[in-house]
Amino acid sequence: MTYGSELPDHRHIVVVGAGPRGIGIVERLTARRPRKSGTLHLVDPHLEGGRIWRPDQSPLLWMNSRCADITMFPDRDATCTGPVVTGPTLYEWATSAASRSCGDAAVAAEAAGLAPGSYASRRLCGAYLTWCLHTALSTLPAGWNARLYARRADRVSRQPDGTLRVHLDDGRILPADRVVLAMGNLEGPLTPEQRALGRFAADTGAGYLAPDCAADLDLGDIPGGGTVLVRGMGLAFLDVMALLTEGRGGSFHRDTTGVLRYEPSGSEPLMVVSSRRGLPLRPRPVIAARTVAPDKPVFLSGDAIADLVDRMSVSAGEHRRTLVAELWNAVGKEMAWGHYRELFTTCPDAADIGWEAFAGEMADAAPGTASWSALGAHIGVPEHRFVLPDPHSPGLGPMTGADELAQWMSRTLARWVARATDPRHSTDSAAHRALVRTVETIAGVLTGNGPTMSPAARGVLDRLTRLARTTGAAVPCLRIEQLAALAREGTVRFAGARPEVGVSRQANTFTLRTGTLPTETFAARHLIDAWIPDSDVVGDRSGLLARMTCDGLARAIPGATPVHGAKIATCPDTYQVLDAQGRGSTRIVAVGDHASAGALGALSRPGTDAAFFRQNDIVASRLLDAAALHGAPPATTGSSSPAEEGRFAPSRGAPAR
Repeated sequence: MTYGSELPDHRHIVVVGAGPRGIGIVERLTARRPRKSGTLHLVDPHLEGGRIWRPDQSPLLWMNSRCADITMFPDRDATCTGPVVTGPTLYEWATSAASRSCGDAAVAAEAAGLAPGSYASRRLCGAYLTWCLHTALSTLPAGWNARLYARRADRVSRQPDGTLRVHLDDGRILPADRVVLAMGNLEGPLTPEQRALGRFAADTGAGYLAPDCAADLDLGDIPGGGTVLVRGMGLAFLDVMALLTEGRGGSFHRDTTGVLRYEPSGSEPLMVVSSRRGLPLRPRPVIAARTVAPDKPVFLSGDAIADLVDRMSVSAGEHRRTLVAELWNAVGKEMAWGHYRELFTTCPDAADIGWEAFAGEMADAAPGTASWSALGAHIGVPEHRFVLPDPHSPGLGPMTGADELAQWMSRTLARWVARATDPRHSTDSAAHRALVRTVETIAGVLTGNGPTMSPAARGVLDRLTRLARTTGAAVPCLRIEQLAALAREGTVRFAGARPEVGVSRQANTFTLRTGTLPTETFAARHLIDAWIPDSDVVGDRSGLLARMTCDGLARAIPGATPVHGAKIATCPDTYQVLDAQGRGSTRIVAVGDHASAGALGALSRPGTDAAFFRQNDIVASRLLDAAALHGAPPATTGSSSPAEEGRFAPSRGAPAR
């Protein structure tokens, strides 16, 4: 597909990756109205939003954020140096423009039925991303054109004059003055254990599915009525759960008491599920907080974060663990502030003192101290007191048998759902919001050191991110209700925490034992490892970044821990890729999970001045500065109001070539 016209003496910018990050960078490039002439090349096997959001996947695969909380456009108050061209959120687009821009009637019908708090399908998000891309490309100035390639980039090579070439998997070679590596999560190599399980499956005719995106898993060989062992109870597991139940003709409905029930089709397998902690992620509260979130942490400053990280870098052993606990307590204090500010707003009589006095005492208290305990004593109802999540919780302990575990899980899931849907606990929404905001702030400080970030700091960042996922509200509440319904009906059986997988060569089956049920052994012909593999540029199965490191165009930084993959080394301020000698390249930039800096997410929340937009703006500015292609800044245009949606109608463009 081509936009615009071609003039002589073009500059060539190649963006590898057409997911949220690549599209976001394209939006920032076009917003700056580059002058002279040039060609913008976009390369991705899945041009309609990238691999995760592509249209050819089940509508049962949902996003993990509410559609009103997702935008690809910066807000008017975004701290971008380039012009801000605002646009609709996913919800605003779905309810005003999707019917005109969606070629798939089913996707358009889903869009029409969304509410602000709905969790849209990933394929609907892909339609939104595609619309955002073509809307941005339709604004390219005269002298510029865009070419889109539904191919994979295999290699980047450097020419004697310093320019680059991007080699596609169909043999075409693109000239490139600048290259942007904006790929999403990369498929890292299989572990020795996973390779051994795969060999066992191939030798015996059993079935093993290694970690992968759920939309790419071939679940067709798992027989209905049989048993499948599943490791992992996070987002990937919930995807697999949906595909093996509703995806096979089952259905959910509510009984007369409002409890969700499952009606099986008979084609489902029995899923025996386990994970490191033995627990699913907690449900996100359905009830939104009434208070307005502050735009930065209340107590934890950037200087304080940097000081803690500096002390971690020169500490070891028990002292370092103490500093990590200090940082986690600081996160907990921010969560507590959000919790109690919401509590005092919704229930002014909850404490025996007023908010100003309470907040004053909180400012001087630290979690784990006597003054912190005294703070909680002001709250009359115990369940209204904030409880700091335990970062060292090992998950489920040993139990006497599967029946005890099933009953415990049933009570726990029911309690989680009840709290998530109870208006009296909007404090959970406020605390989770504070958790996300604070972890994002800490991540911004830590990643500011890019490739020079110490292993200790990288380890802290990973630990905080994991804590945010496991201790905070992380998944749609309905998914937890569905899991509970499947367990009641008998399609899901819980096996507990700390799974150990083996094989039985006599029975040609996989075996599973857990720390929760140490006396029981589960066996099945099929095993699924239900999680997304960590990015690893050295073992990247696509080969692009691995070849760049071999060719000296980039260098890799080892992961923070042995289970995390290597990243491409980039400058923390410019996102320029560092070559084998550690020199920053003005011609290649990398932003995303595969890079050492600029990995603070995508699909950002509106009204948050998200780092995603700031990073994309920096990349666009550097690309155009390096090529001397900056144009005069246009006036800020656009609106996030659905009433003005017509301003964002995309151009159709010319046929692909």
